Amino acid sequence: MDIEDRVRLSALLSEYGALLTEKQRKMLSDYVELDMSLFEIASERGVTRQAVLDAVRHGADSLQKYEDAVGKIALKDRFAEALNEAVAGDEALKGKLKKAFEVLEG
Repeated sequence: MDIEDRVRLSALLSEYGALLTEKQRKMLSDYVELDMSLFEIASERGVTRQAVLDAVRHGADSLQKYEDAVGKIALKDRFAEALNEAVAGDEALKGKLKKAFEVLEG
């Protein structure tokens, strides 16, 4: 998994992680955000590496399905792009809108 995949999965986990089972959420978080190996997670949880891989894959697939259905991350990306285009060249306004966007992200 490359860095772009990890960043994408981290964003999906942030937006939709509450919809996963606790086990999926924790394993996926350990794998993506803490950069733990499948073996490390399996050892910590007392399960097989395959069980961790299955949980990570299923969790990642579920997160992508949620994004496909809801589109919250895609909407945020389009919104940020539109804002950047709207304020191109106006650094003061860009700073204010950046702060407002950070509030939206929580």
